Amino acid sequence: MTESIAELRVGAHVLVQLGSELVTDAEQAILECVKNAYDADSPTCRIEIDTRERASRTETGTAARLARFIEDTDTVLATIEGVDGQPLSSEPGPDTPVVRRLDYEGRITVEDAGTGIASADLANSWLVVSGSGKRADGGGPKARTALGRTPLGDKGLGRLGSMKLGDILLVETAIAPDAEIASAQFRWRDCDTADTIDQIPVALGSRPNIDGFKGTRVSVLGLRDLAEWRRDRRLAEITASLARLISPFEATSTFPVTVELDGRENTLGMVTDELLSRAVARFDFNWGPAFEGGPNVLHATARLRKRLLAPMRSDRQRTRTAAVFEADGGAAFAETLRASPRLRKRYDDLSIDPDGAWFAELDRTDAHDDTLAADAAVAADPGPFRGAFYFFHLVGDDDDADGTASGSGVTPSLVKSMAGVAILRDGFQVRSRGDWLELSSGMTSGSTYNMRVDNTVGYFVLSGSENHRLVEKSDREGFVEDANYRGFLRIARRCRDFANGALVDVRRSVDAFAKKLEMDRLPPPEQTFEGALSTVGRRLKTVVAMRAGLGAATVRLTKELDDLGAPGADPSRAAAVVREALRSIDEAGAALTEATPDSDLLKRLQLEVEEGRAQAERLVESAAVGLAARGLTHELRTHLGEIRQRVTRLERSAGGGTAAKQHLVAIKRSCAALQQAASLVDPLMQRSRAVKDRFGLVEFVQTYLEQRDGTLARWGATAAVQGPDTSVRMNRARLLQVVDNLVRNSLFWMRRSTPEGKRMITVQTTPGGFILEDTGPGVDPRVEESLFDLFVTTKHQEEEGQGLGLFIVNQLLAIDGCSIALSPDRNEEGRRYRFTVDLSAVTTGI
Repeated sequence: MTESIAELRVGAHVLVQLGSELVTDAEQAILECVKNAYDADSPTCRIEIDTRERASRTETGTAARLARFIEDTDTVLATIEGVDGQPLSSEPGPDTPVVRRLDYEGRITVEDAGTGIASADLANSWLVVSGSGKRADGGGPKARTALGRTPLGDKGLGRLGSMKLGDILLVETAIAPDAEIASAQFRWRDCDTADTIDQIPVALGSRPNIDGFKGTRVSVLGLRDLAEWRRDRRLAEITASLARLISPFEATSTFPVTVELDGRENTLGMVTDELLSRAVARFDFNWGPAFEGGPNVLHATARLRKRLLAPMRSDRQRTRTAAVFEADGGAAFAETLRASPRLRKRYDDLSIDPDGAWFAELDRTDAHDDTLAADAAVAADPGPFRGAFYFFHLVGDDDDADGTASGSGVTPSLVKSMAGVAILRDGFQVRSRGDWLELSSGMTSGSTYNMRVDNTVGYFVLSGSENHRLVEKSDREGFVEDANYRGFLRIARRCRDFANGALVDVRRSVDAFAKKLEMDRLPPPEQTFEGALSTVGRRLKTVVAMRAGLGAATVRLTKELDDLGAPGADPSRAAAVVREALRSIDEAGAALTEATPDSDLLKRLQLEVEEGRAQAERLVESAAVGLAARGLTHELRTHLGEIRQRVTRLERSAGGGTAAKQHLVAIKRSCAALQQAASLVDPLMQRSRAVKDRFGLVEFVQTYLEQRDGTLARWGATAAVQGPDTSVRMNRARLLQVVDNLVRNSLFWMRRSTPEGKRMITVQTTPGGFILEDTGPGVDPRVEESLFDLFVTTKHQEEEGQGLGLFIVNQLLAIDGCSIALSPDRNEEGRRYRFTVDLSAVTTGI
């Protein structure tokens, strides 16, 4: 046996492929060079784009090295000449010295005043694909620079993105004003001609530093799409685009960048503190330790201005604002907010100042385990960071449309151009696709008071030192989706939900206070809402009957008047006709007085109807989901039957093959689980809802838990039922929904915070019902008093938390005269955790 030594080689085209796939567009390619300037401790960075520059670059080498690399581009002309600068008269030999001349048009230069690159590093690191000295050792944070910056780059691939800009890449650098300028140059077009990377011609050189330059200049010569760069609005567009990639916020920006295009200069615009001060609501977040050495917690603060709570866009809003704020400036409403049990439960600190810059300030701290999952493999702590959201009124407040009267310059177009929540790492934005925080989901979640995408400007501030476990994707489009990113995303969503919750809580409090004022002005109701409707109905019937009577009287009186006008009519009849007409008018007036509902009654009915309509609108979406689930159940049964038939055929054809049988058994088990899920919907069909059975409670719960063995095992949980048996007579489907909702809630919260092996659900039957408890974290104290109300939840929107489950459970039990309550008992964490279901109204003994 003979062996020979070989080498792995890399095809030259891989550079083009990497450059095109790792960088999205020209702006991102420029940004990669700007990041290098930041990493080099440069105090600033200048980007110069000159589409009019026409110049040449030359390289000297042998014909074997250069002669075949003469492919042209639209903006680069390549020619081979003799060393004397004259055209070659004949085919040169391989070792003949030649000059390659590159005539180019258009240049982009990114220049910094940083540390520069040593000559040896230029060849041994900068020209090495994926060569980087910025990587951290052992997965820890990167070493800081001399100025204390954490390097942004570490892959050694960012410079490949320059192929998006043009053909020739030239780097010039000096480590001191009196040091020589070292340079390196190569063409992207040569990658198409060379077979492997090592064949690509690279020109290394140096020259005297006559201008005392220190830092690095990265230039791309022979620009792509020259016509695009020369468009009139291109400077504004490139500046705005870069401004979205480099922190535009004064509070976080430490690295000014200037852009020049064909002699016109722009500095990247900033969202100034003055602009942000015009927001009608501000939300600040800090994820960090509450005390030295402690776990990270989320501290959130909401600040709301009076202008947010006192809109004037419609007649209804103006009426409401006048009622709440006009008489006393909102002092009575402020006192109501301070005393609100609901707000005091939901927030740790509540400050209300009707005369201050901020009408309401709400603070809350969420514990580490309430925010992140107990299993770090699911969602890990990404490290400390902070953030802020700013919510603007784009129309309808007291400022003028262009902001000139207030001097703020806050216009709808300006806010919309900056709208969204940015992720900043050491002053540079990490590109995130679209509405990554899903602010738009709040526009369809049943509330009209949530933040809006176009009205919200915000950011999260990360650092390479504290958040080094968050790793950017190679294409620079967001982070690698691992446990650390899932942890960050969960915390960010918690921030979003806090902001939306604060907006909804306070703005709905305004609505409730205005309604209370309206109701207080009305006399006490003499009857129920249903009775009031009945009264209105009776009075309307009186009007209809009166209208028929008046019609007959009108016909009769008209005939009498015609008779009086006939020749020979008795004049004495005239007085009788007049008396009859007056009597009919009096009867009509009395009937109208009796039939007309008083204004107070109508106003009360109007308020009740408006409140009912608001709740109905929010329930329609949930009802639509229910209807879709009903249709899905029928479709599911059909497909499950087909799958089972095919599995049976496969079992017969598989023979004794154990590997195939294992997969088939898994498929059958999944089909059974789907069948069980469908069974939760099917009994709720109209044909089943009215059926009542007599059955034993222990057997019912035990059967349910056995059917859920697979789900419980999958999430590392166990469940048990214990206690005396009790018979009940009620609809099985309703009780099934009650038990299933409680068990699913227990599983959800145990998965979030309880380690596997300690997840336990216990159902304790009693003579009058049952008690369900689990080893989860317990109920959040902020929702203890409102847990069974409509749309109350502490789950994220993405976790399907609609706040309907326990409300529906309460309603289903009430149909049979039963109820559910949260027991006052508390677990080790001081939280209530036991649900008591009272079925005494339907128990029938043993």
